[in-house]
Amino acid sequence: MRPATEEDLSKITLIEKRVFRFPWSKDQIKWELSSQHVALNHVMLLEDNIIGYIFAHKIDKEVQILNFAIDISYQHKGYGEKFLLYFMDQLDEDISIILEVRKSNFPAINLYLKFGFSELGIREKYYSDGEDGIVMKRNFLAHAVV
Repeated sequence: MRPATEEDLSKITLIEKRVFRFPWSKDQIKWELSSQHVALNHVMLLEDNIIGYIFAHKIDKEVQILNFAIDISYQHKGYGEKFLLYFMDQLDEDISIILEVRKSNFPAINLYLKFGFSELGIREKYYSDGEDGIVMKRNFLAHAVV
């Protein structure tokens, strides 16, 4: 695992298209990978191959996860847990994390619950197809064995 760079654009874009029904565009991903001072973007590697990525922004004592994906053929094998644990280990302990997740994305919801996130509320019709988003938050990272 390492910080993401603009050189990762094409590989991240391919994963994005495979994983999501409504993927971010290549331009959106490129913008996110450009050197923004609030960005915390990382990729997960397996034998030098990118198998996942996480895009987040840190502002003061809060991190917002914008996009988190593990490539299809590596899902449900524990890589998401390892990656999220790695990402959280990069943060200060007094940081809270917030994110939105599709109401129908039970594997992701269960992963976040396992890591101590709780539901804050619902954003009705948050996604472009009209699906609701669940807002989840984890306060103050007290690391525990997962």
